[in-house]
Parts: sequence; structure tokens; C-alpha cells
Amino acid sequence: MEMREDVVFALDIGTRTVVGAVLEGTEDGLELIASEVIEHKSRSMLDGQIHNVSDVAEQVKEIKRRLEEKTNIQLKKVGIAAAGRALKTLTGHHKIEFKNKKEVDVDDVKMLEFAAVQDAQKRLAVGKDRDKASGYHFVGYTLLQSKLDGIKVGSLISQSGKVIEVDLIATFLPRIVVDSLLTVIRQADLEVDHLTLEPIAAANIIVPQQMYNFNLALVDIGAGTSDIAITRDGAIIGYDMVPVAGDEITEAICENYMVDYHTAERIKRELTSQEEVEVKDILDQTVAISTASIIKMIESKIDKLAELIAQAILKLNSRAPQAVICIGGGSLTPLLKEKLAQQLELPINRVGVKDGKEIQGVTGKIEGISGTQSITPFGIAMSCKINKSRANFIDIQLNKDPLHLFTLTEPKVSDALLAAELDIKALKATPGLALGVEVNGNLKMIPGTMGTSGKVYINGEEGNIDSQIKQGDSLEVQLGDRGKAGEGIIADVVADLPTREISINGDKVTIGAIYYKNGKQANLNSKLADGDKIEYTIVQTVGDVLQDIMDIPVTQLKKSKITYILNDEEREYRRQNYRLELNGQAATLEMEIDDGDELIFIENSKKRLKIEDVLGEDATLANLNIIFNDKPITVPAKDYKLIKNNKPAQLDDLINTGDVIEYQSGGIRLNQLLDYINYKIPTSLSGKLIIERNGKKAQLIEPLSDGDQVKIYTESFRD
Repeated sequence: MEMREDVVFALDIGTRTVVGAVLEGTEDGLELIASEVIEHKSRSMLDGQIHNVSDVAEQVKEIKRRLEEKTNIQLKKVGIAAAGRALKTLTGHHKIEFKNKKEVDVDDVKMLEFAAVQDAQKRLAVGKDRDKASGYHFVGYTLLQSKLDGIKVGSLISQSGKVIEVDLIATFLPRIVVDSLLTVIRQADLEVDHLTLEPIAAANIIVPQQMYNFNLALVDIGAGTSDIAITRDGAIIGYDMVPVAGDEITEAICENYMVDYHTAERIKRELTSQEEVEVKDILDQTVAISTASIIKMIESKIDKLAELIAQAILKLNSRAPQAVICIGGGSLTPLLKEKLAQQLELPINRVGVKDGKEIQGVTGKIEGISGTQSITPFGIAMSCKINKSRANFIDIQLNKDPLHLFTLTEPKVSDALLAAELDIKALKATPGLALGVEVNGNLKMIPGTMGTSGKVYINGEEGNIDSQIKQGDSLEVQLGDRGKAGEGIIADVVADLPTREISINGDKVTIGAIYYKNGKQANLNSKLADGDKIEYTIVQTVGDVLQDIMDIPVTQLKKSKITYILNDEEREYRRQNYRLELNGQAATLEMEIDDGDELIFIENSKKRLKIEDVLGEDATLANLNIIFNDKPITVPAKDYKLIKNNKPAQLDDLINTGDVIEYQSGGIRLNQLLDYINYKIPTSLSGKLIIERNGKKAQLIEPLSDGDQVKIYTESFRD
């Protein structure tokens, strides 16, 4: 048995059958040498997922044995494809803002795109089981749009701007799908030469690259799954899978006509070629059934299959595509093409079935299956031929931990970082958090330091996220450090304001701006914290100096005014609390100061206004102090009245704004004084009666004043 490097062994492990094909290279592509088709003996495959590894491995071994007998070629390596069960396609977004405007380079774009892939990867942890992203292999991504400073651009490389962002679609495949396939291949004594996805394999041979500009939906309807790929704008933009396909129809036939699975499969294949089928049910009864009645019975299942496929296409594509290309054995199901067109509201001629008779680049026919079923195995073979790197499964070390890596393209550092769920953004130098404060109502930012970039080493030599890696490589990833948070003092966020030197009451004083932090006075060296509110005022006038420098409230600097009513007459009293002079001249609070000015202010007496202050000389005391015959006595005045706000008042009572004062003067005569002190003038006199007021003769009816000296005596008594 010979060994040949120019042949390709492709294996399509489907839900119902295993198809093996050996092809050799030609000038035009590939030519089929031999093929084998084996149906699973039991339901070892469900919905495209291997449920019985041993059974499937035995089938693959048998395929391998038969092909080696036919070709006399020893088969060691094989190309396979994953059906895409539970394939997840998610959108990702990322934005990078540079400190300053710069020219975008290739490294910036790679970091941006892979950070967006990781954004999509984080969304895998959803559902009841909270599956972790580590349970999935990253398959690939397709760009949706790139933006520079908020404007869409075709390519970011070499553009100049401050903000770059990208949206993309990333596709992930559950590890369990890949792992079960690998186990089957290993148990069949084979090595994986190449692994791809069935939608990719099929698209490689039925949708030429130039047709990727059309918005097409490629639907591979197998037995257990319907795999979907969407092309648009020159690329495959996404994949999806519906876990419903031909088996749904087969099982409906089983249940309705009580036949086994293989009999139901035969009936389904004959629906489009026979008018009547003859079957033996589980009771060993042979019956003839018209295919029209069978089609009518399964029509509701076909409706459901078409509905689910259409819904997946619309979800992935956001609208109906321009056309739908169907392949796989399930695409031959009666009425499916018509119902799919109806669900997508497309003309019937926009939904087609590729029969596989003419496949570009591949010649030959696989016996035992329809032409359309040959597309996937031929696509796997072509994908295996054109794939430049055959090492899709490698074991490496990442920071001394073992990592098994699967990629659909040549492995790179970025693939390892994604598989290990290391944050790619952490390789970039990350600036520390900025410090934000408010200065007189305006936001001011103090940026943090930039930090240091991370490093990637491959076998001790420095690399980057785009560096290629191979089996056995040792990777060391040192993540970047975040810079320090912004910090500063008030002087860092305010303007450089001038100072002036003036004289205040003879003392030299340097005057600058007055600063406040969160409402409390501070100086330029006060340390800032995030969210602080800084305010400052500039000392410009005499009033500013006294209030902000001398800490004297403006209300005290202004003239005080009291309005009151005295005997029905409204009066006003004004007084200046301070005497102000600027450069030797009377000053007002509004005058501006300048460098070298001399300011003098003297506080006036703080004496409060009393009633006696406003009555003046007209006021007569309520009590008179008299010296009578050399003895002091106090006598109340007659007809005196002093009332403030309808209550008796005293002369030393204070007056406030709004007070109402009533005043009536009073006095006393000499005879009233004598009555008050109960003084009796002698009726018999031994001499002449003398009455004196302040040393002068006076009459009994003469009025007295406060402080008068009164004497009454006779001349004989005097002698």
C-alpha cells in the first residue's frame, strides 16, 4: 500500500450518513479517485452532534478500510468539517480613544478588532447554565463597519484621528462539537489534516468569491441540522444553525405509517420520483401509499422547517437576502423551496437548489448520494487543498500553563489570547483615571499618566498579537500597567493671576485672588480630589479688600439707616460704621484699587441710637434733681409723657427701624416742689422770708430746672 502526499481524504460525518472521498490534485483542481457512503446503523448522530463516539468511529474505520482497498493508498490524514450545532454568532464593539490625534497604524487596528472579538466573547456566558466563553472555540470574524471620530470609513489604517471604533460579527463553535469529532478521528487511527465548518466548505465551491458581493443565504439542509451562511459586501458576514432538518420529515413518516427509520428515509427519497410507494410496516403488513397523500401529511412539518430557516436568515441578515441557495439532502424535500420563498417573501426563482452535478474545481460523482449531498464532502476536500497551514490543532504553553488551540486559519498569538480569555486590551498602555474638578462652573481635567505597554514573548523572543505560533511554542504574556490617576493642586487648574501690593492703615499687604475649595477658603497649594468644586474671586474694589482681605462683612461697611416716627413725623437716621480714605481722599466701597494705593479705614463709634439722642435740647427730664436747703432731692416732673410703640419708655431706650415714639415735655414749679416734699412755709416769721433759686431771689410760681438749688429761710434765722 503506497503513501501519497498529493491526495486529499475528505470525510463528511452527517446525522444519517458518513461520506468518505479520496481525491487527487489536477491542474484544474481535484479529481475524485474513490468514494464510500455508509449509513449509521443506529441513531448515533442527532442534530449534527455525535452522541455515540464508538459507533461513529467504527463507521469511519470502515470507510477508511474500504477506500484503502479501492485505491491501494494508505490514508493517515483526513479533512473534516463541524456541522455547526449550536454555532453562536455575536456582534462585538470596541472603541479606542487616543490621548492626541495620531495616524492609525496596523497594530492599532488589530488591537481594536480583537478587543471587539473579546467583547462578543463575553456575551457567550448566557442562559440557564451560564456557559463560560472557555467552552467555545473562536472560529472567525467579519467586519461590519469602522469609524474614525464618529464617521464611517472603509479602512482605518493610515487615517488620522483621535477616536477609532469598530463593529464586527464573531463566530464561536462549542468545544464539545470539535472534541467529539477529534475523538472519533483518533479512534479511527487517523490524524486531522484540516478542520473547517460545513457552511464554509460548501461556500468555497458553490459561491465564487466574486459572488460574495451579493447578499446571499447559503442553506445546507442535512438530516439533523440546517446550517446557514450569509454573504454580503464581499465576505461571509455570519453563520447560524437551526437544529431542525430532514429528520423531522423522516420521523413524521415513521410515526404516521408505523415504519422504521430506514424505511421512512427510503420513502422520503422517493417522494419526488414516484407516484406511489410500497412499504411494510412494523406489523409486517405491506401497503401501497400515494406519494401525494404522504406529501400532504408532512406539509405542516415542511411549513415549520421553512419557517425556522427563514427566521434564522432574517435574524442573521436583518432582512431578506437577494437569493437563497439550498444544498444537502434535505433541500430535496418536496414543497420546501416554495415555502421558503413564501416565508422570505422572495420570488420562487430566487430560491434554488444546487444539484452538485457541476462543481467548479472538482470532477467526479460520489455514488450512493444525490448530487447536492456531494457538495459538502467536495467542499471539505477543496478547503483542505487550499488551506496553507495544516496545523490547526496545536498544543502550546501560555504563561507556563498548557493550552490546546484550534483555529481555522494559521494560528497566531491573538488566537491563544482569545482561547485563554486574556484581555487583549490589557496589552496596551492604559492611562490612569483623569482627575475632574469644577472651576468657577467649568470642568477641568488633569489626565493620569500613560502607564506601560504589555509584552508578548514567543520562545523568549518578543512578538505581537499578530505573530504566528506553532506546535510546542511557549508564550509569555506580560500585561500592561495602568498609569497613575491624575493628581494636582489648585494652582494646576486656575489661571496665573497677577498680585498687587497696597498699604492698609500703614501696613503693606500683597493682594491676590481669593480661592475656595468646596465652599471653604483654600490656597494655591491645596491638593485636589476628584469632583472638587473650586471657585476664585479677584480683589478689585475697596469693598473687596475690606470684605475678602480684612474679613469685614459688606453689610457692616455700608451706612446704617434707621427710620422711625416721632410725634407723627417720620424721621431717618444715618451713620457710617467706618471712615474710609483712599490715597488721602474720602473713598467709597466701589472704588477700584491699584498697585501702590494707600487705604485707611477707621471704625466709628458703635454707639446705638437712643430716644434722648433724637429729642436733643428740647427734652425735659421725667425726674428733676433739686438741691433744697443744701439737701439733694428727686422730684417727678409734671405733665411729662414718653411712649414707644404704645408702651411707657425711658430716655435711654434704643430706637430701631419702625419704632413709633410719642413725647410731651414736662416740668415743675417751686410751689409744686414744696407740695411734693410737704414743706410748710412758716406762718409766723421772726424775720423777713427769703426764697432763692440758684442764689437769686425767686417767686413760688417760678419753674424749676434740673440741678437747681433752692433755699427758703428768714433773715433772722439766717443771722
